[in-house]
Amino acid sequence: MQSQYHNVWFVNFSGTGNGIVAAPILRCFEESYPRINYYHTENQVLADPWFLKKAGLKNLKGFNPSTWRRFKKENWPAINSFIKEKNIDLIVNLRNEGPRYDTGYYQFKEEACRKNTPLAFWDWDFRIIEHRTKHQNLTGDILEFFKAKGVDIAIYNPKWLNAIRRTKDQKGVGFGMAASQTNKRWPTVKWIELARKILTDSDEKIVFLPGQSEREIEEAELAIQDIGKEGYKLIINESVGDIALRIGELKCFVSNDTGFLHMAVAIGVPTIGLYVSTNSEIWSPYDKTNLFVLQNSFITKCPDLKPHCGNCFHYYDVCPAIAKYGDDISSDEVYKIISRQLIY
Repeated sequence: MQSQYHNVWFVNFSGTGNGIVAAPILRCFEESYPRINYYHTENQVLADPWFLKKAGLKNLKGFNPSTWRRFKKENWPAINSFIKEKNIDLIVNLRNEGPRYDTGYYQFKEEACRKNTPLAFWDWDFRIIEHRTKHQNLTGDILEFFKAKGVDIAIYNPKWLNAIRRTKDQKGVGFGMAASQTNKRWPTVKWIELARKILTDSDEKIVFLPGQSEREIEEAELAIQDIGKEGYKLIINESVGDIALRIGELKCFVSNDTGFLHMAVAIGVPTIGLYVSTNSEIWSPYDKTNLFVLQNSFITKCPDLKPHCGNCFHYYDVCPAIAKYGDDISSDEVYKIISRQLIY
């Protein structure tokens, strides 16, 4: 398919999960527009040659700093230099915040249009999104958005990492305790309760994947102290590619709403997603095969929700609803799914 554009900049969130979600969608874009080079917000998945090969991506030429994604005015000179240097002629915004919250981007766009800058923009229609009566999945929205722009999404493959799934001798129950924000983490005491149930009723080991921050590792070590030395593996300081291989060996995976969850689903590992502070209707993986979603109902009590974004204004600090009510996802509920559906 011919295109009037030559160099595209995809503005996106920068998390591991966003890279896992974006990769097969970018593959569709490349298939439809094979002569377009493109750039993307920095992302450790998309920067890894191993993942690029698995996704079949060839035209990704570089990255921009993640701090630019909000288009703060102090970054505009650097952003304009980047656009000029890379000959960007189209910006595609994949962030689901819209004019109400993504104000810097829309101010930048307005300024570019006022100056008749030779730059096009692809944006979602938030006049529709902000007034929906029912939330829709973010990945599904991106696919429909691309389809409307002429991208052939027929080749979209949500299980693009399935080739690394171990087909026999799968071992262990993975605990995806990692999450970039504290609000998104299921309490350590509940992980401990779940571990006790699994170790009491099965021979499976618990494989902890706690992330890289000191606090996340401390939480995993607290759980390990409780369950003893024989019943666990602790995975830290490994590359994101090696973590993917580790997840592919598991019998099942329990995870906060984080990149490891999206990775497990893309691999094809039966996965239980714990949505403590985010809306699973929006942020859960698009493909629900072997995915079991548990939602904290108390998030609706937050006084500062961003409804169509699937989170709240307290994403980076303490959510008042979680501080007051906690979450209503029980270890018993998780264990029932593990024992009934995934392992025994």
